Amino acid sequence: MLKENWRTISRVERFGDVAIIIACFFAAYYSRSSLLFWNETLDLGLQFGGEVLAPVRDYFIVLLVALISYLVLLNTFGAYSSMRLSSSWQLLRISFLSSFIVFFVLAATLFLLKIDLSRSFIGLFCFLVALFLTGERYLVLNLLRFWRRRGKNFRNILICGFGEQALRLTAEVSRRSELGIRIRVFAHLRDDVPLQLADAFRREVRRISGSSPGRLIGGSSAIAKALREYAIDEVIFTDVVDVMPHVEEMVLICSEQGVRTTIAADLFSIGMVKSGLSYFGDMPLIHFQTPPGDRWELSLKRVIDVLGAGLLLVLLAPLFALLAVAIRLDSAGPVFFRQRRMGLNGRIFELIKFRSMRLGAEQQLGELKKFNEMSGPVFKLRDDPRVTRVGRVLRRFSLDELPQLWNVLVGDMSLVGPRPPIPGEVSMYERRDRRRLSMRPGMTCTWQVSGRNEISDFESWVKLDLEYIDNWSLARDFSLLFRTIPAVIFGRGAR
Repeated sequence: MLKENWRTISRVERFGDVAIIIACFFAAYYSRSSLLFWNETLDLGLQFGGEVLAPVRDYFIVLLVALISYLVLLNTFGAYSSMRLSSSWQLLRISFLSSFIVFFVLAATLFLLKIDLSRSFIGLFCFLVALFLTGERYLVLNLLRFWRRRGKNFRNILICGFGEQALRLTAEVSRRSELGIRIRVFAHLRDDVPLQLADAFRREVRRISGSSPGRLIGGSSAIAKALREYAIDEVIFTDVVDVMPHVEEMVLICSEQGVRTTIAADLFSIGMVKSGLSYFGDMPLIHFQTPPGDRWELSLKRVIDVLGAGLLLVLLAPLFALLAVAIRLDSAGPVFFRQRRMGLNGRIFELIKFRSMRLGAEQQLGELKKFNEMSGPVFKLRDDPRVTRVGRVLRRFSLDELPQLWNVLVGDMSLVGPRPPIPGEVSMYERRDRRRLSMRPGMTCTWQVSGRNEISDFESWVKLDLEYIDNWSLARDFSLLFRTIPAVIFGRGAR
């Protein structure tokens, strides 16, 4: 019944989305003149192609491409799945990310078809769609939660398990009545449940939820009976490690009665290790991984890397030529220095830098290790005698790192990420330090913008990198990129 209700809601939302997109198209077309008014009144200095738009029929291709793109993207991002567990931020992100992508799809389409239409109209159109799609979903979500708080549209669940995961699930359901979830029965998969365990679990549930846990039952026959008597919509198996042989039997019983089953995937509850589910052919697989995992934002991060590195390589080509001439005039040897480094999950790649040291510098490293200013497996020396005159300038302003844009372009590195270590250094890592390699290495990261010359121990460096990995987001990447610019210009922390 609930699934059928949601299918109806989903169909209404699709119809509403189409109506919103069409309405925003005409609103953007006929209200663009207001942009011209405020641009002139407030002296914003925005550039417009002209004061009068082409006839509206010329813009119908924008509406057609936008309708197809929005419906595909919204469906891909899960906008038409159940919103029972969605937050307002998730709704906002789906709507604005879809509009961001549609804007570039429209721009690319017009460019390829060589159609000259107003960019300000397209920007206003996508912004209005994002705004109204968010408002529509926020209204629907809060309307559904309003009904659920009053006992409507509830989903009855049966929780199998008397352990920690069952208690955590109970606490979450108790805190969020707007989710529309009602726990009807707690069950244990074994018939011989110790009375002491059941009493202790009952007390914990009462403490967490503030109310009686209702029925506690044990055994497959009792659970099968509960499915019939309590109109159970879903059975959730928790704490299954010790009762795994019984789970298969119960899944079969539930499937025979058409009841959905879910297994808590965090089987081992290992701190920050997150679990997820995927399919290899018809085989379901449970994954355990540390942040950032396989989030879709990482794909967008890679797109930004390719576009940013490609653009910077073109723009900085004259500077590359000047630096190459300066390096060759200053000392004998090649312009570029190549070194084996470790990348994502230990992949070996060849890092490229402008040469800032004399030839044979690596052979002299052993003699200088006693002057190392950094504790741990890495080597750092402020006044390294192997550095050339031009090399000191390059290092001062991090110009020697610019060729790594090529490493970013080909996929060995990212614009932002932990610095790639030398294989010899990794061989001396503690096991926990290797998690630095769980993310694609970058040209800049927290360490580079936090005063490199003030950090003298490897543990602090690793702590900064792991903190970046554990709390990674695209917004954080952009923040680090913007903070890198003044750090490079003023040469802060460079060695």
